Amino acid sequence: MRQAIYAVVAATLSLPTLSALADERGNATPPFTITSASDARTVMRGLPEEAVTERFEALPSSGAVVAYVGLADGDVGGVVFQDGRLAGTLNRAQADAFYACRGYTTARWHYWAQDASLWVESLLRVAQPASTVDLVFSGTSTSRSLRAVFDNPAIGQVQALVEMGTNPLKVVRALSKAHRAQRQREADEHLGRELGKLVPGDSEKRLAEVAPPQDVAFVERGLVLAYPKHSLDFVVSEGRIQALQQPSFLQLVRAKPALFYMPDIAWSNCTPELWSEALPVQATTTGG
Repeated sequence: MRQAIYAVVAATLSLPTLSALADERGNATPPFTITSASDARTVMRGLPEEAVTERFEALPSSGAVVAYVGLADGDVGGVVFQDGRLAGTLNRAQADAFYACRGYTTARWHYWAQDASLWVESLLRVAQPASTVDLVFSGTSTSRSLRAVFDNPAIGQVQALVEMGTNPLKVVRALSKAHRAQRQREADEHLGRELGKLVPGDSEKRLAEVAPPQDVAFVERGLVLAYPKHSLDFVVSEGRIQALQQPSFLQLVRAKPALFYMPDIAWSNCTPELWSEALPVQATTTGG
C-alpha cells in the first residue's frame, strides 16, 4: 500500500519509484531531473515519499490545472507545474511558508483550496521560472514527509505474527487476522487506483461512484470529501472537483496541527496574496 497510497499520483504508478530503485540497489535515492518535456503526474509518481511533503492539483479560474509538489529533502523547496508541464520552483523558505500558511488557514476552519485560484495564482507569481530542475535527495525522512505521515498497514500484520508466540489458538487468530488485513489492503489499493484516475474538473458524482467519502467537511464554498486511509482530500464546488490535496490537510489539522508550525512566521500574512512575505526577511534571503 505504501507504493500506492498517494491516490492522486502514486496509486496509478506502473514503474518502480525512486525509493524502490534505491532499496534494490542498497544505496541512496538517485538524482531526479525534471525538464520542460516532463509530465507532471509522471514526475510526482516517481518522487520518493521520504523527500515529499505534499502534492496537490488545483483547477483555477484560468482553466489550466496547476500541480505542486513540496519537497522535504534537497535544495529545492517545491516544484510547480502548469497544464502538466514544468513552470518553476520555490526555494526552501518559500515552500515552508506556503505549507505553513495553508495549514494555518485550514486550521482556522477555512480550507485553503476554497480559494484555490488565488493561492495558485500567487504560487505561479512567486515561483522562479525554470526549464530544467535537478533534484538530489539524501534519503533522509523528516516529520513532514509523506513517509512520516502515512501509516504503514504492513506493521500490524508483522506484529501479529511476531507476538502470537507458540500458543496454537493465538496462531489461528493471528493468521486469520493477517488474512483479513491482506484482503483489506488489496481493497484499499484498488480504491487508490480508482481515485488516482480522477482529475480536477471531474464531477462530484463520478467521485462518489468510485467510493463514498470516509469523512466530509461542509465548508463555506463547497465540500471537502476526504479519504483518510489514503490521506487525500477532494475539494468540491458546484458539483465539480476543484482540487486534490495530499496529505489530507483536513486530517492533519485535526491530528497533527504542529506540523504546520514554524517559528517567527508572521501568521497575519498567511493569506493567498501575502504568504510569501510571512517569513522573516533573512529566512527568505537564505532560502535560495
